[in-house]
Amino acid sequence: MEEATNISRDREQFEEMFTGYYTELVAYANNYTRDIPSAEDVIQEMFCNLWDKRGRYRVHTNARGFLFSAARNAVLNYLTRTRKITVELSDKLANELLLHEEMDTARQDKLLYSLIERLPERRKRIFKLCFFDELKYAEVATRLEISVNTVKTQMGRAMAELRGAAGELLLVILLAKK
Repeated sequence: MEEATNISRDREQFEEMFTGYYTELVAYANNYTRDIPSAEDVIQEMFCNLWDKRGRYRVHTNARGFLFSAARNAVLNYLTRTRKITVELSDKLANELLLHEEMDTARQDKLLYSLIERLPERRKRIFKLCFFDELKYAEVATRLEISVNTVKTQMGRAMAELRGAAGELLLVILLAKK
């Protein structure tokens, strides 16, 4: 009976921590992931791990500090995992492109479009307006009712993501299309 009481008390405390800090922790994680769905995934996974290992941790004084330390570690793990995946994807893509140097235009387009489709929705829209519709940053900003700086930032991030996903070879293809 005492075991059931402890689990019930643990669940209540856990739910209080989750509801009290979740939004703030997601915002903190988003500062590093630059992608809210990814930040949410990282924090949810962190809370799941904390629940699974609840017998190992006893926080008596500073729950906030403990949670932010756990979030920092979870974000670092996430970034390490995604960086490794990006490097592996980049290597694979680079090898494929090198093997098929005389890749036909249709195949290049398919590669480019598939990478662009992986961008977050807003960033993808801005990228397409700038590159495919050939609008200037100011025109995109006006059309989407956002600032020119937002367009510049999103384009910089899109280029960084595409560069990370396909390496420098993609930039050559992309610039050749311009």
